[in-house]
Amino acid sequence: MRHVDPATRAVLVARLREKRAAGASISAEVRRAAAGLLVSSSTVWRWLATDPDPATGDDDALGSVSPGAAGRARYVLTQADRDDYADWGGSVAALWRDRVARAVPVPPLRTLQRAFARELTAGERAAVVDGVAGRRRHEVYLRWEPVCRNARWEADHKELPVLVTPPRGARPVKPWVTVFLDCYSRLIMGWALSLRPDAATVLAALRRGLVVDPQRGPFGGVPRALVPDNGLEFATTALGRVCATLGTTFDPTDGYAPYQKGKVERANRTVDQEFLSGLPFHTEGPRAADGRLYGPDAAPMALALFVDRFAEWVVEYNTVRAHSALDGQTPLQRWQADPTPIQEVGAEQLRWLLLADAERTVQRDGVHFGGHIFIAGELNGRVGERVQVRYTPHDYRQVEIFRGDTWLCTAYPQGALSPEQREAVLARRRADAAELGRRQRRTSRRARARLAPITAPGEPEEVTVISAEQARTDRRRDTGERDIEARDRDLQRLARTDLLNLHRGFDYWNPPQPTDEPPDPAGTGRAAGAGGDDAEGERR
Repeated sequence: MRHVDPATRAVLVARLREKRAAGASISAEVRRAAAGLLVSSSTVWRWLATDPDPATGDDDALGSVSPGAAGRARYVLTQADRDDYADWGGSVAALWRDRVARAVPVPPLRTLQRAFARELTAGERAAVVDGVAGRRRHEVYLRWEPVCRNARWEADHKELPVLVTPPRGARPVKPWVTVFLDCYSRLIMGWALSLRPDAATVLAALRRGLVVDPQRGPFGGVPRALVPDNGLEFATTALGRVCATLGTTFDPTDGYAPYQKGKVERANRTVDQEFLSGLPFHTEGPRAADGRLYGPDAAPMALALFVDRFAEWVVEYNTVRAHSALDGQTPLQRWQADPTPIQEVGAEQLRWLLLADAERTVQRDGVHFGGHIFIAGELNGRVGERVQVRYTPHDYRQVEIFRGDTWLCTAYPQGALSPEQREAVLARRRADAAELGRRQRRTSRRARARLAPITAPGEPEEVTVISAEQARTDRRRDTGERDIEARDRDLQRLARTDLLNLHRGFDYWNPPQPTDEPPDPAGTGRAAGAGGDDAEGERR
């Protein structure tokens, strides 16, 4: 028997009773009412006989314990019923059989099933069976629309359900797409395809959306807020740094909450429905009994061909396809109808901002990254240091090397170095070695420095003695860096022999022995009775 709403039933019974009380025949009315409510005529006659009459003061048929078809009160669920319903995974039949086996009082199965259907909402029943996913299927959400273009972007990446053939690969794979969507106009601002989701792909798609490219269309600019997925690829430090630099609010969604970025999720579903479903090797298409996809006998299309077709579809989606949520406008028409100014950023600035990050250690032969060994003269002397490699995704012709937030150099693959670049690396290594040698020699001289005894206030006087050959060697090595005054100080130190009693041929280590001969009063250096030639030769 079809269930009839109690209010409808009460109105029908009251009308028929009034007609019968007036002396009219109601047989034809009963037949018409039964046909309209999809019940039998006997059921309507039973309602007339058993339902209480509000005019006589009987209980209201719409009460919480209204009688059933036979005048019995409805069964009301208890908390124990609800708990057992959850324990048995939403199976009322299993709950009923368990109670019958344990001789627990229980109403008939159909009565119990009707009680659960009547008193539990669809969301409550689905939550017991499927958990959070079931509950969310029956929840209601508030719609939020931005007031202008570039007010809010949403970003997401997903694995596309289609097989393609990658370059230099024979096994088909599913590509990943990263999409940035403007919520006001529904424009796909930027996109990127890859064989796996990573931070580099995210940055490449973001750069494509920020740059205003006339060939693509008159849209782009900096969004006020960016709402990406909570995946690790979007949680990268580089993306947060870009948003902080551009003044964009970075607001990732909560985990497992796709409804917080519903517009880009709907765009992903449009990609499946309107683009991928018509391609060969669509993995959600029909299959044979053995599980193989229906399709051509040839291999899946190459990744490059798939990229071309996807790019064509994005252009059509942005410029030709009318959007139901935009009152029949295309996304481009909605964008152009808004006069809100666009904040642009130069392509050269974005080149530095939108570089992916990777941390590496400088090795003896350079920085190992992406299957290449990058080197630059500025890396000399930094072997063993941790540096950050910032690079353009899929472009390894050069990388930027940072230490923290400080830029060090631009490094190039060793196999692609020009003769001039190789010579620059060698010249830097020779220059660094020469500079370190000069520093070490200056350190050694400072360590050997001696001062004259200090007997009065004033500047200490240096009395270090160096050989003439050492002074000449130092001057040759330091040419171009030491000034004239420094060379004069070297010469002065070389000439200071009076403080060490080295004048008049005095030998500090072999002083002359005392004799009985009187000293030379004329100061000629000749002792009395000494030969002139011998004395002169000894003085030289």
